[in-house]
Amino acid sequence: MLRKIFTVGEITRYIKEIIEREELNNIWVEGEISNFREAIGNYYFDLKDEMAIIRCVMFSPSLQFTPKNGMKVIVKGDIRVYEKKGYYQLYVRDIKVGGVGELFIKFLELKEKLQKEGLFDEKFKKPLPRIPSTIAVVTSPDGAAIRDIQNVISRRFPIRILLAPVRVQGEGAAEEIERAIKALNEREDVDLIIIGRGGGSWEDLWAFNEERVARAIFESRLPIISAVGHETDFTIADFVADKRAPTPSAAAEMAVPDRREILEWLDNAAGRMERAVMKKVESYEAIMERIAKRKAFMYPFELIYDKIIGYENMMEEFKRVIKNYIEARQRDIDFIERSLEAMSPYKVLERGYSICFRVRDNKLFSSVEDADIGEEIKVVVKDGEALCRIEEKKKK
Repeated sequence: MLRKIFTVGEITRYIKEIIEREELNNIWVEGEISNFREAIGNYYFDLKDEMAIIRCVMFSPSLQFTPKNGMKVIVKGDIRVYEKKGYYQLYVRDIKVGGVGELFIKFLELKEKLQKEGLFDEKFKKPLPRIPSTIAVVTSPDGAAIRDIQNVISRRFPIRILLAPVRVQGEGAAEEIERAIKALNEREDVDLIIIGRGGGSWEDLWAFNEERVARAIFESRLPIISAVGHETDFTIADFVADKRAPTPSAAAEMAVPDRREILEWLDNAAGRMERAVMKKVESYEAIMERIAKRKAFMYPFELIYDKIIGYENMMEEFKRVIKNYIEARQRDIDFIERSLEAMSPYKVLERGYSICFRVRDNKLFSSVEDADIGEEIKVVVKDGEALCRIEEKKKK
């Protein structure tokens, strides 16, 4: 290689390959901003410390603030070689303010650990009560946070506020916050917990980045709103809590409804209910009017009269049928009676015939062989009977 004559491009490309082979991607670098300028919507600046300087570029930035010279920051990005100019630079994707490199790394490591364990998952988030009766606030009794929360709640929907006084920064603050959350979970008169404080530096907010506080929030049976710092401040507590509020005042607004809105909603609901009831009443009145105008209600006798006439006609027809039936049966009886009379032996007697019976056994005899001479017989004629004795028999 020493005998080869390299071009500038070859050397630069070789250096680029070496640097990119080290995979200096997604790295965090701490330093001070200098030579900051903005052009065509992009940021260009140097990041320096006592030992060295790195050129930086940030394309299409979406930060909540504008970097300034002298600002101590932590930037995240990738190291790349810019071949045309022959220098390497840091392509920045994110910038955090403050000379808190070690704390910020601890924050990132804990955030990644708890996220992998699922402490940030939405499925574990508990819903807030719509109208809590008692809200517990875990914060400093001397800070502005409790006053802001009291003012907002007294204005929106006055309810009982229970203060759990704790230190919110410094040594021992995380332990006090953890104990307060656990103690409140043992009470039966608390519906919701707000933990938080006003704004401050990264170090001031660190108690809310402690793992013990995060786990106490996650294990709480009561829903918790985290309201730490200002709108741009994020802590581990914010990610674990059931809801995150940008400020303590916003947490109070989130915790209770606005009574004016509720009263307005109730008035609207009552109006809607009244209109709905009146509409139903009017509908039923119209139905009743239509029913009342029906013939059955206006002239009920006509319907009954028709039924009575129909009943009377039916009864007359029934009587007629019964009468005809009886007359027919009577004629049948008369015919049978006449037939029986015609066959009666008494009719024969009326024509001059007689019937003879033996006296000894009252049996009819029709032959001279049926009776002996001297035997008594009874002769029946049309108007009576005669007792006779056989004197002589003569056979034809």
